[in-house]
Amino acid sequence: MKNHDIYTSSVSSVSLRCVIVANTFYWFLSLIGLYIDFLVVAKRSPFFSRSKIRPRQYISGKDRRELILLCAFNMLLVAPLVSVPLYETLWDRIHGSKRLTDEDEWVWQIEALQKLPIHFLATEVGFYTIHFAMHSWPSLYQHVHKIHHRFQAPTAMTCVYAHPLEFLVGNLLPIYLGPIITNAHPLTSYFWFAAAIIGTCKGHSGYRIFGCADYHDEHHFYYKYIYGGIYVLDFLIGTMKVSS
Repeated sequence: MKNHDIYTSSVSSVSLRCVIVANTFYWFLSLIGLYIDFLVVAKRSPFFSRSKIRPRQYISGKDRRELILLCAFNMLLVAPLVSVPLYETLWDRIHGSKRLTDEDEWVWQIEALQKLPIHFLATEVGFYTIHFAMHSWPSLYQHVHKIHHRFQAPTAMTCVYAHPLEFLVGNLLPIYLGPIITNAHPLTSYFWFAAAIIGTCKGHSGYRIFGCADYHDEHHFYYKYIYGGIYVLDFLIGTMKVSS
């Protein structure tokens, strides 16, 4: 397929709509997170101040501008212009004419009970493996993953603050893996992308939600340990570490 055909087909693709869903939830949640940070810094919300995990660490105004610029580059340019044609083509190549479309019936017993568990597993394995590799290989950490660890006490927006290559392969690929492997119905894919972005925003929020701190906050504090997204492999492999 010629490049022109790839981009033409991507405009109305399921992958693009998945990215639109992800962007909608991402910007909504991350901007709320920045506003909560503002309230805490201005000492206008005792409730959120008590919930902040690292109460003495904040993102400065200059850092916040750089944060927004890189995240916007990843979400508004890399995601739709690079990941969509790349992963949409992979999706089509694997399933071809058997790929499910919006016109196909959404069978909840298959989509929710069979495919979604595979999505969780595929994402966990993919994210853990790539994330662990970036911490294990000094050159990968120094030149790629170190960017994501710029903020020791993150905010929701920082979940996609990463080198564009890491964002493409380390963040987006694990999310795409499940729907691609299972030939997920578009509705299942939209739900999955929304759930994934909500989960990663929660993990980087910097606040206790319903009184509980996300384990991923510990990863940003230690710069190692806790490499997974839902922490199943961390418990099984022994890379879990939580502050006492």
